[in-house]
Order: sequence, then C-alpha cells, then structure tokens
Amino acid sequence: MSSKTVLITGISRGIGKELALHFSKNGWNVCGCYKTNKPDYKLKNSLILQLNISSHTNAKKLVFEAAEKFGRIDCVINNAGITADKTILKMTDEMWQTVLASNLNGTFYMIKEAMAAMIKNRSGAIINIASISALKSYFGAANYSASKAGIIALTKTAAREAGRFGITVNAVLPGFHLTDMGKTAGNDYIEKVKLESVLNTTTDIKELAGFIFMLAGMKTVSGQIFNIDSRTI
Repeated sequence: MSSKTVLITGISRGIGKELALHFSKNGWNVCGCYKTNKPDYKLKNSLILQLNISSHTNAKKLVFEAAEKFGRIDCVINNAGITADKTILKMTDEMWQTVLASNLNGTFYMIKEAMAAMIKNRSGAIINIASISALKSYFGAANYSASKAGIIALTKTAAREAGRFGITVNAVLPGFHLTDMGKTAGNDYIEKVKLESVLNTTTDIKELAGFIFMLAGMKTVSGQIFNIDSRTI
C-alpha cells in the first residue's frame, strides 16, 4: 500500500466523495472534512473531521491532525464550497460574506497551512476546485463567481510562491455533474448545460476524479487552470 496521504475538503458527497473513493481505491490514506452532512461511506486508513474551513483555526487544525496521523501530506484538494444565489440588488451582505468566507478564504487558509506542512518534504500537490462560473457570467451568482475567480488568481500566485519548494499548485474547473446535488438543479438547467456543451452532455464525475488523481502525481505541471468540461470558455 502506498503511504501517500491526500486531504480533501468537502468530502461528504458529490465531487469530494468521488475523489475520496478514488484515492482510497488507489491505496492512498484519505483525510477530509465536512461542515454539516456526515459522509455516508467509510474508508480504510482515513481521518474525517467535522469542521468549517472558513475559519483559519479550523484549517490549521485539519492540516495538523492529518499530518500528525499519517506523518505527511502529499496532496491537498480544496473542494469545499457553497452557493447563495440572488441578484446583486437582492443579495444581502451576509450572503456575500458567507460565500466568500467559505469558498475563497477557506481555500486561502488551506493553501497557507498545506504549504507550511509540505515545505519540509520539498514536495506536494495543491489542487483547487474552481468553476467555469469564474470565467462566464451567470445570473444571480455574483458571490459564487467572484469567489471562484479569486481562487484562480490565488492559484497562480500560490504556484509562483510554492514552486521554489517543489510544491505544485493547480486549479480545476470541474464542469457540471449529475450528482445528487446536481440533479436538484432541475431539468431545464441540465438541458441548458447540455446545449452549451460541444458534446451535448454533462461531465463524467469518474473522469474528473481520474484526472485529478493523475494531476496529484505530476511534478512538473503547476500554475495551470484545467477546464474539465465540454463547454467552451
């Protein structure tokens, strides 16, 4: 069994769950966190904590406990994110601040703590889950789009700073998947996504997990933004 360890935020369902299962199947130790929904699955060689990474203290705790349990962290995947859609005129300050705190601040805190933990080994991979929403306009998603655009900018700067330590930092735009959460978007939205796709389809979540797993092992690719989708930007 590989002694490599991956830390995934937002691990309870959707992309986070698929990533946890994929890395575990390939022999990795899996650490992760969830905010409210407890994972409905169990993994060997794992550590799952309930905490909110929009708090710097919590992000530091998660990274510390993962490193303490397994000795090192080889990959961190910043997947946790929330939405609170309203038009700008109707969006409350709380809706704006909460989404930015979870999606952007949380990613920043995790990058900061992950880099500190990886420096001593002079290796590691940080993969941030962004969104095509950062590059295309979607009605009522100003807070979400801004947070994901911030993640792209943060990825590029973090990659520049982390490279001297042998740490890679990349971002992935995951596309739209028919997970349990994705299906709640409704048939009209799903059909719209398909129409925007050059393949008239949604993204395969298993393909996404396989790509991210491959990216986690790459040593000479960093500062890149990967659109894992058939919708063009």
